[in-house]
Amino acid sequence: MKLGIIGDPVKQSVSPFLIELLFEKLGQEVAYKKYEVLQGDLREWLRGRAAKGLDGFNVTIPHKTAIIPFLDAVNDRSAPLKAVNVVRKHDGKLVGYNTDWYGFVKAVQMNSVDLKDANVVILGAGGAARAVAFGAARMGAKRITIVARKLPHGVLVVKDLKAAVAPTLMETTPWDVNAVEPIEQAYMIVNTTPIGMKPDIRQTPLDKDLLENASVVMDVVYNPINTRLLADALMSDCQTIPGLDMLMYQAMAAVDVWLGEEQDWKAVNLDEVRELTHNKITGFKRKDQ
Repeated sequence: MKLGIIGDPVKQSVSPFLIELLFEKLGQEVAYKKYEVLQGDLREWLRGRAAKGLDGFNVTIPHKTAIIPFLDAVNDRSAPLKAVNVVRKHDGKLVGYNTDWYGFVKAVQMNSVDLKDANVVILGAGGAARAVAFGAARMGAKRITIVARKLPHGVLVVKDLKAAVAPTLMETTPWDVNAVEPIEQAYMIVNTTPIGMKPDIRQTPLDKDLLENASVVMDVVYNPINTRLLADALMSDCQTIPGLDMLMYQAMAAVDVWLGEEQDWKAVNLDEVRELTHNKITGFKRKDQ
């Protein structure tokens, strides 16, 4: 099977390593490549030789919503999100799926976090924010606030998802002093922006003092593993969830999509997969490697 990932940037992506490792553990063969596709080049890339030679691919920033008009179909469960992170070629047609929301839900569940009746603040208004909002609503969140650097983007997310997340209340606020109140009332804060991603590891989307009232802080950024946001959250006695957890579970769901059926993941040593992926990101090498 020939797969890949498209986005800008993709240089730091660990998806090739993780996907190839998951296929290896399942006894399946795969070739997985990175394709740096600029925002204005998406249509041209989809029409090109590289795309035509793939059986499927991952979609990352900035194409998760932009790619939808170019797809032949979107999976029914994924359609309400209006964002996809996985594309499968089926009978020559490009079909979009969203496994990010599932990755978020599994990551939260595996960290024993209960979002029933919780206030959740999501930093960012892109494709990942849509997935997190959808997942949080399915877990019973009471209120979801989208903190948007560009308010029209936040307004659009709320408009697109309001019906899909009901009865969860959903709102948006600009990334300024107006965001302070919902942030201070949040049980969980999730960063879905690339702020803090390598190489800009000293950056953080929030000042440390804004984390003091939160119980749980999650960062979808997985490189570095421990972002400055998560480090500050730990110092504020918050439970933290690294982006690697969400990455793992969305990748497993993506493999299910590409192979056409749910795999027997119980037969796979996922602790080893996580350790090896963690080591790949950090550059650590085990003695037996």
